[in-house]
Amino acid sequence: MTVPFGATYAAHVDLLTARHRTATVLLAPGRAPLTFGMLHARIDAMRTQLAGWNIGPGDVVAWPAVDRVATAAAIAAVPACATLMPLPAALTASAYARVLARVKAKAVVAPLGIAHPIVDAARQEGIAEIGLGVGDTGDAAAFGLALVRDAASLARSATLPPDTLYVALTSGTTGKPKLVPQGWTSIAVTSSALGRTLSMGPDDVSAHLTTLHLANGLRTATMLAILNGGAVNVLPEGDLDAFRGAIAAGEVTYTSSTFTMYRELLRRLEGAPVAERGRLRFLRVASGRLEAEEMDRLETAFGVPVVTGLSTSETGTIAMQRLPPARRTRGSVGSAVASEIRIADEHGAALPPGAVGEVQVRGPQVFDGYLDDPELNATAFVDGWFRLGDLGRFDEHGDLHLVGRVKDTINRGGEKIAPQEIDAVLQALPGVIDAAAFGTPHPSLGEEVVAAVVRARGSALDAEQVMAAVRAELGERRAPRTVWFVDALPRTEGGKLRRTALAELVQRDAATPAATRSRAATPLEMALSALWTDTLRRAPIGLDENYFMLGGDSLRGAKLLTQVNAAFGVDLPVQALFDAANTIAGMARSIERARGEP
Repeated sequence: MTVPFGATYAAHVDLLTARHRTATVLLAPGRAPLTFGMLHARIDAMRTQLAGWNIGPGDVVAWPAVDRVATAAAIAAVPACATLMPLPAALTASAYARVLARVKAKAVVAPLGIAHPIVDAARQEGIAEIGLGVGDTGDAAAFGLALVRDAASLARSATLPPDTLYVALTSGTTGKPKLVPQGWTSIAVTSSALGRTLSMGPDDVSAHLTTLHLANGLRTATMLAILNGGAVNVLPEGDLDAFRGAIAAGEVTYTSSTFTMYRELLRRLEGAPVAERGRLRFLRVASGRLEAEEMDRLETAFGVPVVTGLSTSETGTIAMQRLPPARRTRGSVGSAVASEIRIADEHGAALPPGAVGEVQVRGPQVFDGYLDDPELNATAFVDGWFRLGDLGRFDEHGDLHLVGRVKDTINRGGEKIAPQEIDAVLQALPGVIDAAAFGTPHPSLGEEVVAAVVRARGSALDAEQVMAAVRAELGERRAPRTVWFVDALPRTEGGKLRRTALAELVQRDAATPAATRSRAATPLEMALSALWTDTLRRAPIGLDENYFMLGGDSLRGAKLLTQVNAAFGVDLPVQALFDAANTIAGMARSIERARGEP
Protein backbone atom coordinates (compact mmCIF):
# COMPACT_ATOMS: atom_id res chain seq x y z
CA MET A 1 0.00 0.00 0.00
CA THR A 2 1.37 3.41 -0.98
CA VAL A 3 1.96 6.18 1.53
CA PRO A 4 0.37 9.64 1.06
CA PHE A 5 2.98 12.25 0.18
CA GLY A 6 4.18 14.47 3.00
CA ALA A 7 4.26 18.26 3.08
CA THR A 8 8.06 18.28 2.68
CA TYR A 9 10.62 15.75 1.54
CA ALA A 10 11.86 15.26 5.10
CA ALA A 11 8.28 14.71 6.29
CA HIS A 12 7.73 12.19 3.50
CA VAL A 13 10.82 10.23 4.55
CA ASP A 14 9.36 10.19 8.07
CA LEU A 15 6.12 8.70 6.70
CA LEU A 16 7.95 6.11 4.60
CA THR A 17 10.12 5.12 7.56
CA ALA A 18 7.11 4.68 9.82
CA ARG A 19 5.50 2.38 7.23
CA HIS A 20 8.55 0.58 5.79
CA ARG A 21 11.33 0.90 8.39
CA THR A 22 12.96 -2.48 7.65
CA ALA A 23 12.36 -2.42 3.89
CA THR A 24 15.30 -1.86 1.55
CA VAL A 25 15.58 1.57 -0.07
CA LEU A 26 19.05 1.39 -1.65
CA LEU A 27 21.30 -1.46 -2.68
CA ALA A 28 24.35 -1.94 -4.86
CA PRO A 29 26.55 -4.87 -5.89
CA GLY A 30 28.95 -5.76 -3.10
CA ARG A 31 27.16 -3.59 -0.52
CA ALA A 32 24.73 -4.41 2.25
CA PRO A 33 21.20 -3.05 1.65
CA LEU A 34 20.22 0.30 3.16
CA THR A 35 16.78 0.28 4.80
CA PHE A 36 14.39 3.19 5.24
CA GLY A 37 15.16 3.14 8.96
CA MET A 38 18.88 3.40 8.26
CA LEU A 39 18.31 6.18 5.72
CA HIS A 40 16.26 8.09 8.28
CA ALA A 41 19.05 7.77 10.85
CA ARG A 42 21.67 8.91 8.30
CA ILE A 43 19.56 11.94 7.44
CA ASP A 44 19.24 12.91 11.09
CA ALA A 45 23.02 12.63 11.59
CA MET A 46 23.76 14.51 8.35
CA ARG A 47 21.32 17.30 9.24
CA THR A 48 23.11 17.84 12.55
CA GLN A 49 26.55 17.71 10.90
CA LEU A 50 25.66 20.16 8.13
CA ALA A 51 23.93 22.51 10.56
CA GLY A 52 27.18 22.65 12.53
CA TRP A 53 28.76 24.10 9.39
CA ASN A 54 25.83 26.53 8.94
CA ILE A 55 24.41 24.53 6.01
CA GLY A 56 20.67 23.99 5.93
CA PRO A 57 17.57 24.15 3.70
CA GLY A 58 18.06 26.41 0.68
CA ASP A 59 21.87 26.21 0.88
CA VAL A 60 23.45 24.66 -2.22
CA VAL A 61 25.87 21.77 -1.79
CA ALA A 62 27.63 20.88 -5.07
CA TRP A 63 28.42 17.18 -5.47
CA PRO A 64 30.33 15.82 -8.50
CA ALA A 65 29.22 12.26 -9.27
CA VAL A 66 32.65 10.68 -8.87
CA ASP A 67 31.52 7.74 -6.71
CA ARG A 68 28.34 6.30 -8.17
CA VAL A 69 26.91 4.61 -5.07
CA ALA A 70 27.72 7.50 -2.75
CA THR A 71 26.11 9.93 -5.19
CA ALA A 72 22.93 7.84 -5.31
CA ALA A 73 22.84 7.86 -1.51
CA ALA A 74 23.39 11.64 -1.50
CA ILE A 75 20.44 12.11 -3.88
CA ALA A 76 18.28 10.28 -1.34
CA ALA A 77 19.65 11.91 1.82
CA VAL A 78 20.99 15.43 1.24
CA PRO A 79 17.69 17.07 0.09
CA ALA A 80 16.21 16.41 3.52
CA CYS A 81 18.96 18.68 4.90
CA ALA A 82 19.97 21.14 2.16
CA THR A 83 19.78 21.67 -1.62
CA LEU A 84 21.88 19.19 -3.59
CA MET A 85 23.45 20.07 -6.92
CA PRO A 86 24.67 16.83 -8.52
CA LEU A 87 27.28 17.59 -11.17
CA PRO A 88 29.13 15.64 -13.87
CA ALA A 89 32.32 14.07 -12.58
CA ALA A 90 34.59 15.30 -15.35
CA LEU A 91 34.13 19.04 -15.88
CA THR A 92 37.17 21.28 -16.02
CA ALA A 93 38.03 23.50 -13.06
CA SER A 94 36.98 26.60 -15.01
CA ALA A 95 33.61 25.04 -15.90
CA TYR A 96 33.00 24.09 -12.26
CA ALA A 97 34.00 27.59 -11.13
CA ARG A 98 31.49 29.24 -13.45
CA VAL A 99 28.67 27.05 -12.19
CA LEU A 100 29.58 27.42 -8.51
CA ALA A 101 29.66 31.20 -8.82
CA ARG A 102 26.29 31.35 -10.57
CA VAL A 103 24.50 29.10 -8.09
CA LYS A 104 26.25 30.68 -5.07
CA ALA A 105 27.18 27.30 -3.67
CA LYS A 106 27.81 27.17 0.04
CA ALA A 107 30.05 24.11 -0.12
CA VAL A 108 31.42 21.51 -2.51
CA VAL A 109 31.93 17.83 -1.80
CA ALA A 110 35.07 16.20 -3.21
CA PRO A 111 36.47 12.69 -2.68
CA LEU A 112 39.33 12.58 -0.21
CA GLY A 113 42.69 11.56 -1.64
CA ILE A 114 41.83 12.62 -5.21
CA ALA A 115 43.01 15.81 -6.88
CA HIS A 116 39.62 16.70 -8.32
CA PRO A 117 39.16 19.92 -10.35
CA ILE A 118 36.16 21.02 -8.29
CA VAL A 119 38.59 21.66 -5.42
CA ASP A 120 40.52 24.15 -7.55
CA ALA A 121 37.23 25.76 -8.55
CA ALA A 122 36.08 26.02 -4.94
CA ARG A 123 39.30 27.71 -3.86
CA GLN A 124 39.08 30.11 -6.77
CA GLU A 125 35.54 31.11 -5.72
CA GLY A 126 36.10 31.07 -1.95
CA ILE A 127 33.77 28.13 -1.30
CA ALA A 128 34.09 25.67 1.57
CA GLU A 129 35.28 22.12 0.86
CA ILE A 130 33.76 18.98 2.36
CA GLY A 131 35.76 15.80 2.00
CA LEU A 132 33.95 12.60 1.02
CA GLY A 133 35.30 9.39 2.47
CA VAL A 134 34.00 6.17 0.89
CA GLY A 135 34.81 2.65 2.05
CA ASP A 136 34.79 -0.52 -0.02
CA THR A 137 32.47 -2.30 2.40
CA GLY A 138 29.38 -1.49 4.40
CA ASP A 139 25.91 -0.53 3.24
CA ALA A 140 24.96 1.46 0.16
CA ALA A 141 25.22 4.77 2.04
CA ALA A 142 28.49 4.03 3.81
CA PHE A 143 30.28 7.32 3.34
CA GLY A 144 31.55 10.01 5.68
CA LEU A 145 31.75 13.79 5.37
CA ALA A 146 34.37 16.06 6.94
CA LEU A 147 34.94 19.80 6.62
CA VAL A 148 38.47 20.03 5.19
CA ARG A 149 38.55 23.73 4.32
CA ASP A 150 36.50 26.51 5.86
CA ALA A 151 35.61 29.51 3.72
CA ALA A 152 33.58 32.70 3.72
CA SER A 153 30.79 30.93 1.83
CA LEU A 154 29.66 29.24 5.06
CA ALA A 155 28.59 32.63 6.42
CA ARG A 156 26.35 33.21 3.40
CA SER A 157 22.58 33.18 3.89
CA ALA A 158 20.46 30.62 2.05
CA THR A 159 19.98 31.60 -1.58
CA LEU A 160 17.06 29.33 -2.52
CA PRO A 161 13.61 28.55 -1.09
CA PRO A 162 13.90 25.92 1.67
CA ASP A 163 11.85 23.36 -0.28
CA THR A 164 14.33 23.28 -3.20
CA LEU A 165 15.62 19.70 -3.31
CA TYR A 166 17.99 19.90 -6.27
CA VAL A 167 19.54 22.26 -8.78
CA ALA A 168 20.04 20.58 -12.14
CA LEU A 169 22.60 21.69 -14.69
CA THR A 170 21.48 21.37 -18.31
CA SER A 171 22.75 22.66 -21.63
CA GLY A 172 21.33 25.95 -22.84
CA THR A 173 20.61 26.99 -26.41
CA THR A 174 22.82 30.07 -25.99
CA GLY A 175 25.83 28.01 -24.89
CA LYS A 176 25.33 29.10 -21.27
CA PRO A 177 24.28 26.12 -19.11
CA LYS A 178 20.84 26.40 -17.55
CA LEU A 179 20.36 26.13 -13.78
CA VAL A 180 17.07 24.40 -12.98
CA PRO A 181 15.83 24.47 -9.36
CA GLN A 182 13.62 21.49 -8.59
CA GLY A 183 11.22 21.96 -5.69
CA TRP A 184 9.40 19.44 -3.55
CA THR A 185 5.96 20.26 -4.93
CA SER A 186 6.96 19.55 -8.53
CA ILE A 187 8.77 16.34 -7.64
CA ALA A 188 6.04 15.10 -5.30
CA VAL A 189 3.20 15.78 -7.77
CA THR A 190 5.09 14.13 -10.60
CA SER A 191 6.21 11.10 -8.60
CA SER A 192 2.77 10.54 -7.11
CA ALA A 193 0.97 10.79 -10.47
CA LEU A 194 3.59 8.78 -12.33
CA GLY A 195 3.53 6.21 -9.56
CA ARG A 196 -0.20 5.73 -10.13
CA THR A 197 0.29 5.57 -13.90
CA LEU A 198 2.91 2.84 -13.57
CA SER A 199 1.37 1.10 -10.52
CA MET A 200 4.47 1.78 -8.41
CA GLY A 201 4.66 0.48 -4.87
CA PRO A 202 6.87 -0.88 -2.08
CA ASP A 203 7.68 -4.05 -4.03
CA ASP A 204 9.30 -2.15 -6.89
CA VAL A 205 13.05 -1.95 -7.40
CA SER A 206 14.59 0.33 -10.01
CA ALA A 207 17.55 -1.03 -11.96
CA HIS A 208 19.67 2.11 -12.14
CA LEU A 209 21.97 2.05 -15.18
CA THR A 210 22.10 5.67 -16.28
CA THR A 211 24.02 8.82 -15.42
CA LEU A 212 22.97 10.00 -11.98
CA HIS A 213 23.13 13.78 -12.38
CA LEU A 214 20.84 13.95 -15.43
CA ALA A 215 17.07 14.31 -15.06
CA ASN A 216 16.11 10.70 -15.76
CA GLY A 217 18.82 9.27 -13.54
CA LEU A 218 17.86 11.54 -10.66
CA ARG A 219 14.06 11.67 -10.84
CA THR A 220 12.67 8.58 -12.57
CA ALA A 221 15.42 6.03 -12.05
CA THR A 222 15.99 7.07 -8.39
CA MET A 223 13.36 9.19 -6.69
CA LEU A 224 10.28 7.72 -8.39
CA ALA A 225 10.94 4.37 -6.72
CA ILE A 226 11.99 5.78 -3.35
CA LEU A 227 9.10 8.23 -3.02
CA ASN A 228 6.61 5.45 -3.73
CA GLY A 229 8.14 3.24 -1.03
CA GLY A 230 10.30 1.15 -3.37
CA ALA A 231 14.04 0.68 -3.74
CA VAL A 232 16.90 1.48 -6.12
CA ASN A 233 19.51 -1.05 -7.19
CA VAL A 234 22.54 1.04 -8.20
CA LEU A 235 24.20 -1.02 -10.92
CA PRO A 236 27.43 -0.01 -12.68
CA GLU A 237 26.61 2.64 -15.28
CA GLY A 238 25.75 1.10 -18.65
CA ASP A 239 26.53 -2.45 -17.48
CA LEU A 240 23.92 -4.46 -19.37
CA ASP A 241 25.36 -7.76 -18.19
CA ALA A 242 24.80 -6.67 -14.59
CA PHE A 243 21.28 -5.60 -15.55
CA ARG A 244 20.42 -8.99 -17.04
CA GLY A 245 21.95 -10.69 -14.02
CA ALA A 246 19.80 -8.59 -11.67
CA ILE A 247 16.71 -9.52 -13.68
CA ALA A 248 17.53 -13.22 -13.53
CA ALA A 249 18.12 -12.96 -9.78
CA GLY A 250 14.73 -11.30 -9.26
CA GLU A 251 16.38 -8.14 -7.92
CA VAL A 252 14.66 -5.52 -10.09
CA THR A 253 11.15 -4.77 -11.33
CA TYR A 254 11.76 -1.94 -13.83
CA THR A 255 14.38 0.27 -15.36
CA SER A 256 14.17 3.76 -16.81
CA SER A 257 17.14 3.82 -19.17
CA THR A 258 18.29 5.68 -22.24
CA PHE A 259 17.30 4.66 -25.73
CA THR A 260 20.98 4.05 -26.53
CA MET A 261 21.24 1.35 -23.86
CA TYR A 262 18.16 -0.39 -25.20
CA ARG A 263 19.61 -0.36 -28.71
CA GLU A 264 22.78 -1.98 -27.41
CA LEU A 265 20.65 -4.49 -25.51
CA LEU A 266 18.76 -5.36 -28.70
CA ARG A 267 22.04 -5.85 -30.52
CA ARG A 268 23.25 -8.29 -27.88
CA LEU A 269 19.96 -10.20 -27.91
CA GLU A 270 19.95 -10.82 -31.66
CA GLY A 271 19.25 -14.51 -32.24
CA ALA A 272 19.13 -15.24 -28.50
CA PRO A 273 16.22 -17.01 -26.76
CA VAL A 274 13.68 -15.02 -24.76
CA ALA A 275 15.45 -13.24 -21.91
CA GLU A 276 14.93 -14.12 -18.26
CA ARG A 277 11.97 -12.15 -16.87
CA GLY A 278 12.28 -12.62 -13.12
CA ARG A 279 10.21 -9.95 -11.31
CA LEU A 280 10.58 -7.44 -14.15
CA ARG A 281 7.31 -5.54 -14.76
CA PHE A 282 8.17 -3.02 -17.47
CA LEU A 283 10.93 -1.17 -19.29
CA ARG A 284 10.76 2.62 -19.66
CA VAL A 285 12.51 4.38 -22.54
CA ALA A 286 14.03 7.70 -21.47
CA SER A 287 16.15 10.59 -22.75
CA GLY A 288 15.27 10.07 -26.40
CA ARG A 289 13.30 8.07 -28.90
CA LEU A 290 13.12 4.37 -29.73
CA GLU A 291 11.24 3.43 -32.86
CA ALA A 292 8.00 1.51 -32.34
CA GLU A 293 9.53 -1.54 -34.04
CA GLU A 294 12.45 -1.47 -31.59
CA MET A 295 10.05 -1.30 -28.65
CA ASP A 296 8.15 -4.28 -30.09
CA ARG A 297 11.37 -6.29 -30.27
CA LEU A 298 12.19 -5.47 -26.64
CA GLU A 299 8.72 -6.57 -25.54
CA THR A 300 9.17 -9.86 -27.39
CA ALA A 301 12.63 -10.36 -25.92
CA PHE A 302 11.64 -9.73 -22.28
CA GLY A 303 7.93 -10.50 -22.23
CA VAL A 304 7.07 -7.21 -20.46
CA PRO A 305 5.58 -3.91 -21.66
CA VAL A 306 7.94 -1.25 -22.99
CA VAL A 307 6.66 2.29 -22.46
CA THR A 308 7.92 5.79 -23.11
CA GLY A 309 7.00 9.34 -22.19
CA LEU A 310 8.06 12.98 -22.36
CA SER A 311 10.20 14.49 -19.60
CA THR A 312 12.34 17.54 -19.01
CA SER A 313 14.50 18.76 -16.13
CA GLU A 314 12.09 21.68 -15.75
CA THR A 315 8.89 19.62 -15.48
CA GLY A 316 9.67 16.00 -14.76
CA THR A 317 7.57 13.51 -16.74
CA ILE A 318 4.59 15.35 -18.21
CA ALA A 319 3.30 12.61 -20.56
CA MET A 320 3.48 8.85 -20.21
CA GLN A 321 2.20 5.76 -21.96
CA ARG A 322 0.05 3.53 -19.77
CA LEU A 323 0.72 -0.09 -18.89
CA PRO A 324 -1.57 -2.85 -20.18
CA PRO A 325 -4.44 -3.42 -20.15
CA ALA A 326 -4.74 0.34 -20.75
CA ARG A 327 -4.50 1.48 -24.36
CA ARG A 328 -1.10 2.46 -25.75
CA THR A 329 -0.75 4.31 -29.05
CA ARG A 330 2.28 3.25 -31.07
CA GLY A 331 4.62 6.13 -31.80
CA SER A 332 3.19 8.40 -29.11
CA VAL A 333 4.64 9.52 -25.77
CA GLY A 334 1.30 8.93 -24.06
CA SER A 335 -1.10 11.34 -22.41
CA ALA A 336 -0.72 14.05 -19.76
CA VAL A 337 0.39 12.91 -16.29
CA ALA A 338 -0.50 15.71 -13.84
CA SER A 339 -0.45 18.98 -15.77
CA GLU A 340 -2.07 20.54 -18.82
CA ILE A 341 -0.37 20.16 -22.19
CA ARG A 342 -1.28 22.16 -25.25
CA ILE A 343 -0.08 22.52 -28.84
CA ALA A 344 0.36 26.17 -29.81
CA ASP A 345 1.07 28.01 -33.04
CA GLU A 346 3.78 30.65 -33.47
CA HIS A 347 1.44 33.27 -32.03
CA GLY A 348 0.68 31.27 -28.86
CA ALA A 349 -2.81 30.21 -29.87
CA ALA A 350 -3.92 26.69 -28.99
CA LEU A 351 -4.26 24.29 -31.91
CA PRO A 352 -6.81 21.47 -32.33
CA PRO A 353 -5.99 17.73 -32.34
CA GLY A 354 -4.01 16.73 -35.40
CA ALA A 355 -2.36 20.13 -35.90
CA VAL A 356 1.39 20.41 -35.41
CA GLY A 357 2.80 23.13 -33.18
CA GLU A 358 4.99 23.84 -30.17
CA VAL A 359 4.45 21.66 -27.08
CA GLN A 360 3.70 23.76 -23.99
CA VAL A 361 2.79 22.76 -20.42
CA ARG A 362 1.48 24.42 -17.25
CA GLY A 363 0.55 23.14 -13.81
CA PRO A 364 2.13 21.94 -10.56
CA GLN A 365 4.82 19.92 -12.32
CA VAL A 366 6.43 22.99 -13.85
CA PHE A 367 9.36 24.66 -12.10
CA ASP A 368 9.25 28.35 -11.16
CA GLY A 369 12.02 29.51 -13.49
CA TYR A 370 15.76 29.32 -14.17
CA LEU A 371 18.27 30.73 -11.75
CA ASP A 372 20.08 33.98 -12.66
CA ASP A 373 18.64 34.16 -16.17
CA PRO A 374 15.67 36.57 -16.44
CA GLU A 375 16.05 36.83 -20.22
CA LEU A 376 15.71 33.08 -20.61
CA ASN A 377 12.70 33.02 -18.28
CA ALA A 378 11.06 35.74 -20.37
CA THR A 379 11.26 33.56 -23.48
CA ALA A 380 10.68 30.19 -21.78
CA PHE A 381 7.21 31.10 -20.51
CA VAL A 382 4.25 32.53 -22.39
CA ASP A 383 1.04 33.42 -20.53
CA GLY A 384 1.92 30.93 -17.78
CA TRP A 385 2.78 28.12 -20.20
CA PHE A 386 6.29 26.64 -20.28
CA ARG A 387 7.65 26.19 -23.79
CA LEU A 388 9.39 22.84 -24.22
CA GLY A 389 10.88 23.70 -27.59
CA ASP A 390 9.49 20.50 -29.16
CA LEU A 391 7.07 20.23 -32.04
CA GLY A 392 4.16 17.84 -31.57
CA ARG A 393 0.51 17.03 -32.15
CA PHE A 394 -2.32 15.32 -30.29
CA ASP A 395 -4.16 12.40 -31.88
CA GLU A 396 -7.87 11.68 -31.54
CA HIS A 397 -7.26 9.71 -28.32
CA GLY A 398 -5.47 12.58 -26.59
CA ASP A 399 -2.02 11.00 -26.93
CA LEU A 400 0.91 13.26 -27.72
CA HIS A 401 3.17 12.62 -30.73
CA LEU A 402 6.51 14.41 -31.11
CA VAL A 403 7.45 15.33 -34.66
CA GLY A 404 10.60 17.41 -34.25
CA ARG A 405 12.48 19.97 -32.16
CA VAL A 406 12.32 23.71 -32.28
CA LYS A 407 15.66 23.98 -30.59
CA ASP A 408 19.05 23.16 -32.08
CA THR A 409 20.08 21.00 -29.12
CA ILE A 410 21.97 17.85 -30.09
CA ASN A 411 20.63 14.69 -28.43
CA ARG A 412 23.69 12.45 -28.14
CA GLY A 413 22.72 9.22 -26.43
CA GLY A 414 20.18 11.00 -24.23
CA GLU A 415 22.56 13.79 -23.23
CA LYS A 416 21.35 17.16 -24.50
CA ILE A 417 24.30 19.16 -25.86
CA ALA A 418 24.13 22.84 -26.75
CA PRO A 419 26.04 23.34 -30.01
CA GLN A 420 26.59 27.02 -29.19
CA GLU A 421 28.88 25.99 -26.33
CA ILE A 422 31.05 24.09 -28.82
CA ASP A 423 30.85 26.94 -31.36
CA ALA A 424 32.52 29.30 -28.88
CA VAL A 425 35.53 26.99 -28.47
CA LEU A 426 35.84 26.37 -32.20
CA GLN A 427 35.66 30.04 -33.11
CA ALA A 428 38.37 30.92 -30.58
CA LEU A 429 40.94 28.62 -32.22
CA PRO A 430 43.86 30.29 -34.02
CA GLY A 431 43.42 29.92 -37.74
CA VAL A 432 39.61 29.67 -37.59
CA ILE A 433 37.45 32.35 -39.24
CA ASP A 434 34.07 30.77 -38.56
CA ALA A 435 32.79 27.48 -37.18
CA ALA A 436 29.68 25.73 -35.92
CA ALA A 437 28.76 22.39 -34.38
CA PHE A 438 25.64 20.43 -35.27
CA GLY A 439 24.10 17.00 -34.91
CA THR A 440 24.18 14.30 -37.54
CA PRO A 441 22.18 11.03 -37.41
CA HIS A 442 23.90 8.15 -35.62
CA PRO A 443 22.60 4.56 -35.68
CA SER A 444 22.89 3.89 -31.94
CA LEU A 445 23.29 7.29 -30.24
CA GLY A 446 20.51 9.00 -32.12
CA GLU A 447 22.74 11.96 -32.97
CA GLU A 448 26.48 12.57 -32.97
CA VAL A 449 28.37 15.84 -32.61
CA VAL A 450 30.16 17.04 -35.76
CA ALA A 451 31.42 20.45 -36.87
CA ALA A 452 31.98 22.63 -39.91
CA VAL A 453 35.01 24.96 -39.82
CA VAL A 454 36.13 27.81 -42.05
CA ARG A 455 39.93 28.12 -41.92
CA ALA A 456 41.90 31.28 -42.48
CA ARG A 457 43.91 31.35 -45.69
CA GLY A 458 47.20 29.57 -45.18
CA SER A 459 46.13 27.90 -41.93
CA ALA A 460 47.51 24.39 -41.43
CA LEU A 461 44.95 23.53 -38.75
CA ASP A 462 43.76 19.93 -39.14
CA ALA A 463 40.74 17.99 -37.88
CA GLU A 464 42.65 16.21 -35.10
CA GLN A 465 43.79 19.54 -33.66
CA VAL A 466 40.24 20.92 -33.74
CA MET A 467 38.79 17.88 -31.97
CA ALA A 468 41.58 17.85 -29.39
CA ALA A 469 41.01 21.54 -28.57
CA VAL A 470 37.28 21.02 -27.90
CA ARG A 471 38.00 17.86 -25.92
CA ALA A 472 40.45 19.73 -23.68
CA GLU A 473 37.98 22.55 -22.99
CA LEU A 474 34.61 20.75 -22.82
CA GLY A 475 35.40 17.05 -22.41
CA GLU A 476 35.20 14.10 -24.77
CA ARG A 477 31.38 13.92 -24.87
CA ARG A 478 31.13 17.35 -26.50
CA ALA A 479 34.08 17.01 -28.85
CA PRO A 480 33.04 16.64 -32.51
CA ARG A 481 33.71 13.21 -33.96
CA THR A 482 34.15 14.60 -37.48
CA VAL A 483 35.25 17.99 -38.76
CA TRP A 484 34.51 19.31 -42.25
CA PHE A 485 36.49 22.24 -43.62
CA VAL A 486 34.26 24.48 -45.75
CA ASP A 487 34.53 27.82 -47.55
CA ALA A 488 31.71 29.54 -45.62
CA LEU A 489 28.86 28.74 -43.24
CA PRO A 490 25.23 29.28 -44.24
CA ARG A 491 24.04 32.52 -42.64
CA THR A 492 21.14 34.90 -43.10
CA GLU A 493 21.58 38.47 -44.30
CA GLY A 494 21.59 39.52 -40.68
CA GLY A 495 24.45 37.11 -39.96
CA LYS A 496 22.39 34.51 -38.09
CA LEU A 497 23.62 30.95 -38.55
CA ARG A 498 21.26 28.61 -40.40
CA ARG A 499 22.29 25.54 -38.43
CA THR A 500 19.75 23.27 -40.05
CA ALA A 501 21.45 23.89 -43.42
CA LEU A 502 24.87 22.69 -42.23
CA ALA A 503 24.31 19.01 -42.94
CA GLU A 504 23.28 19.76 -46.51
CA LEU A 505 26.26 22.09 -46.92
CA VAL A 506 28.91 19.57 -45.92
CA GLN A 507 27.33 16.84 -48.00
CA ARG A 508 27.30 19.10 -51.08
CA ASP A 509 30.44 21.21 -50.83
CA ALA A 510 32.95 19.67 -48.41
CA ALA A 511 35.51 16.98 -49.02
CA THR A 512 34.80 13.68 -47.26
CA PRO A 513 36.71 14.00 -43.96
CA ALA A 514 37.44 10.33 -43.51
CA ALA A 515 37.88 8.91 -46.97
CA THR A 516 38.96 5.35 -47.50
CA ARG A 517 42.63 5.13 -48.44
CA SER A 518 43.53 3.73 -51.82
CA ARG A 519 46.76 2.10 -50.64
CA ALA A 520 46.79 -1.49 -49.46
CA ALA A 521 46.41 -2.13 -45.76
CA THR A 522 49.38 -3.31 -43.72
CA PRO A 523 49.15 -6.73 -41.99
CA LEU A 524 48.45 -4.96 -38.67
CA GLU A 525 45.69 -2.87 -40.24
CA MET A 526 44.18 -5.98 -41.83
CA ALA A 527 44.09 -7.73 -38.45
CA LEU A 528 42.48 -4.69 -36.84
CA SER A 529 39.97 -4.46 -39.69
CA ALA A 530 38.72 -7.94 -38.81
CA LEU A 531 38.18 -6.95 -35.17
CA TRP A 532 36.42 -3.72 -36.17
CA THR A 533 34.21 -5.56 -38.64
CA ASP A 534 33.16 -8.05 -35.95
CA THR A 535 32.48 -5.27 -33.43
CA LEU A 536 30.58 -2.95 -35.77
CA ARG A 537 29.01 -5.71 -37.86
CA ARG A 538 29.67 -3.94 -41.12
CA ALA A 539 32.13 -4.18 -44.00
CA PRO A 540 34.09 -2.87 -45.70
CA ILE A 541 35.56 -0.32 -43.32
CA GLY A 542 37.95 2.31 -44.65
CA LEU A 543 41.28 2.71 -42.92
CA ASP A 544 40.49 6.33 -42.05
CA GLU A 545 36.79 6.02 -41.19
CA ASN A 546 35.90 7.26 -37.72
CA TYR A 547 34.78 4.57 -35.25
CA PHE A 548 31.93 6.62 -33.81
CA MET A 549 30.62 7.79 -37.16
CA LEU A 550 30.43 4.14 -38.22
CA GLY A 551 27.92 3.51 -35.43
CA GLY A 552 30.30 2.62 -32.63
CA ASP A 553 29.68 3.60 -29.02
CA SER A 554 31.58 3.52 -25.74
CA LEU A 555 30.19 0.16 -24.59
CA ARG A 556 31.33 -1.72 -27.68
CA GLY A 557 34.48 0.38 -27.84
CA ALA A 558 35.60 -0.84 -24.41
CA LYS A 559 35.18 -4.46 -25.50
CA LEU A 560 36.98 -3.77 -28.79
CA LEU A 561 39.98 -2.35 -26.95
CA THR A 562 40.02 -5.32 -24.58
CA GLN A 563 40.35 -7.61 -27.62
CA VAL A 564 42.94 -5.35 -29.25
CA ASN A 565 45.08 -5.16 -26.12
CA ALA A 566 44.97 -8.92 -25.63
CA ALA A 567 45.74 -9.66 -29.28
CA PHE A 568 48.63 -7.22 -29.69
CA GLY A 569 50.12 -7.10 -26.21
CA VAL A 570 49.49 -3.40 -25.57
CA ASP A 571 47.46 -1.39 -23.07
CA LEU A 572 45.53 1.24 -25.04
CA PRO A 573 43.02 3.06 -22.79
CA VAL A 574 39.37 3.63 -23.79
CA GLN A 575 40.27 7.31 -24.18
CA ALA A 576 42.34 6.35 -27.23
CA LEU A 577 39.14 5.72 -29.18
CA PHE A 578 38.26 9.38 -28.74
CA ASP A 579 41.71 10.46 -29.81
CA ALA A 580 44.46 8.99 -31.99
CA ALA A 581 42.98 5.47 -32.27
CA ASN A 582 39.56 6.40 -33.63
CA THR A 583 40.37 4.93 -37.06
CA ILE A 584 41.92 1.63 -38.08
CA ALA A 585 45.01 3.44 -39.40
CA GLY A 586 45.25 5.53 -36.23
CA MET A 587 44.84 2.49 -33.99
CA ALA A 588 47.61 0.72 -35.90
CA ARG A 589 49.91 3.71 -35.35
CA SER A 590 49.00 3.77 -31.65
CA ILE A 591 49.85 0.08 -31.31
CA GLU A 592 53.18 0.61 -33.06
CA ARG A 593 54.01 3.51 -30.73
CA ALA A 594 53.04 1.45 -27.69
CA ARG A 595 55.38 -1.30 -28.86
CA GLY A 596 58.19 1.18 -29.45
CA GLU A 597 58.24 0.42 -33.16
CA PRO A 598 59.47 3.12 -35.58
